[in-house]
Amino acid sequence: MRRTRLLVLALALVVSACASSNAFRRGERAEHRREYDRAVIEYAHALKLSPDNEEYRQALERARRRAAEAHAASARLFSTRGQHKEASDEIRLALDLVPDSPTYLEEMRLIEERRQAGIPPLTMQQVKERARERALPGLALGPEAREPLGLSFRNASLQEAYLALGKVAGVNFVFDPAFQDQSITVDLSDVPFEQALSALASAGRTFHRVTDARVITVVPDTAAKRREYEQQIVKTFFLSNADLKETIDLLRIVLGARRVAPLPGANALTINDAPDKVAAAERIIDVLDKERAEVLVQVEILEVNRTRLKEYGIEITSAVQGVEGVLGAIFPDPTKKFTLEDNPYSQENLVISQLPGVIYRLLKTDSATRVLANPQLRTTEGETAQARFGDQVPVPVTVFTPIAQGGVAQQPVTSFEYKSVGVNIDITPRVHHDSDVSLSLKLEVSSLGPLFQNNPTFRSRNVNSLLRLRDGETTILAGLIQEEERTSSVGLPGLGDVPILGKIFSRNRREAVETDIVMTLTPHVVRRASISEEDLRSFSLGGEASPLLFEVPGIPPIVPAPSKPAEPLRPEPIRPPAPSPTPSPAGP
Repeated sequence: MRRTRLLVLALALVVSACASSNAFRRGERAEHRREYDRAVIEYAHALKLSPDNEEYRQALERARRRAAEAHAASARLFSTRGQHKEASDEIRLALDLVPDSPTYLEEMRLIEERRQAGIPPLTMQQVKERARERALPGLALGPEAREPLGLSFRNASLQEAYLALGKVAGVNFVFDPAFQDQSITVDLSDVPFEQALSALASAGRTFHRVTDARVITVVPDTAAKRREYEQQIVKTFFLSNADLKETIDLLRIVLGARRVAPLPGANALTINDAPDKVAAAERIIDVLDKERAEVLVQVEILEVNRTRLKEYGIEITSAVQGVEGVLGAIFPDPTKKFTLEDNPYSQENLVISQLPGVIYRLLKTDSATRVLANPQLRTTEGETAQARFGDQVPVPVTVFTPIAQGGVAQQPVTSFEYKSVGVNIDITPRVHHDSDVSLSLKLEVSSLGPLFQNNPTFRSRNVNSLLRLRDGETTILAGLIQEEERTSSVGLPGLGDVPILGKIFSRNRREAVETDIVMTLTPHVVRRASISEEDLRSFSLGGEASPLLFEVPGIPPIVPAPSKPAEPLRPEPIRPPAPSPTPSPAGP
């Protein structure tokens, strides 16, 4: 009896060891597939069966940390999208796996605060606006500096004018040792602080630099002082819609920016230049990096039998007396009165009417018409949409090469190039400001012809055209005619199939078949470029000797509509251009 119990116990231990090792292997496979939650379950099961196994315990702890980090990453992603409930659920799972993590506790607190406050996540436009270069970077200004000032100076000291402006805005002005005082007359009664500072600099031929959060240094505007106080800053711009190479070329040509480096992987560029150049570059990039227009082009290509069209009395033409499209001689002129001797269907009495819709539906329902392609191509403005329907046919290409180096080219080497046979369409749209759409069209309809010395030949019909259509307007292109001779045997049924004798009761009929390609194009503007009034305004960069110092006007930020009516914006006064620097008068 005792021996039986020992055997049962040993068998149970073996089964438990096998079960735990199987669970551990399943956990390893799940961890390898990055299914960390599943790995935690399998490792926990293995540890439960073998609680003294240290390897199982370490694997479980590792899987817990990895699963917690995966849930925390999902929580951060949901939080940036504004899905605070999903973010809270994910971070709670991370805390269940690693309860003693201070990082997850802090993230849980922040997510709960955002969830209770209902704060929407920042858009990319808002992030860019927060990081925009300001007119006076590093200077801490209160709200009173944005209010219109009430200062006016007549024959006043320039230094006293700066000090008075500083008292109003809560800013301290210090002066370069080379600064020389002079009398000025300027009215600053209805301008904010930044414009008043620029006006004093223009009137006194000085410029300024921010030294501290509350300190501004006033410097005489000379070339030597400009070089002495010149600063260099580095900034990275992440592009969303603009082309990286075109943007860099534009900055180098327009601004003369020399140190601009592309970052193709992130579709970004980094610029190192003076603050004024960087501020101007940011203004230009904001205008260029607009959402581009998108166009959906509906295309339908039919191959019709011209012989059947003539039976219908239809003539397809591209231009007849200024009329384009499908023309049909339908009825006599109703404005004329005919007698019994007149022929109402003579050429001079027929009215030619343009009926593209009716004729096109007739063509589509005809049994001799084939639909070659009917794609819908959506593409961005300026980008080419391509459609290829058909086969790739190998074409042999033979090149003669010399057998030995320097010898005569007499050894043939044959390779194969593949040619697309079928329907090939290339369309490049451009959206005009009046909602018209220009389409640059390339169409090729090709097919295999008869063999020539066991090599393939091709029949090809091509169209290269530039069309301008209204949004939703349909145009018809036709005229790609191809004539093909066909030979068929015609005879008495049954007797014509009898060998040898069948030739007596049958004959060969040769007929010429003309086919035409009819193509319809209908553009639809899906999205238009978002160009604002601010994008169309110009801004000044100053001169070579006296460039601007952060006076490039920025694009106004996109903010949500206020709950109460906003105050009307005051028009920005026009600042005169800064005069060229002249030598300061010598002191007494």
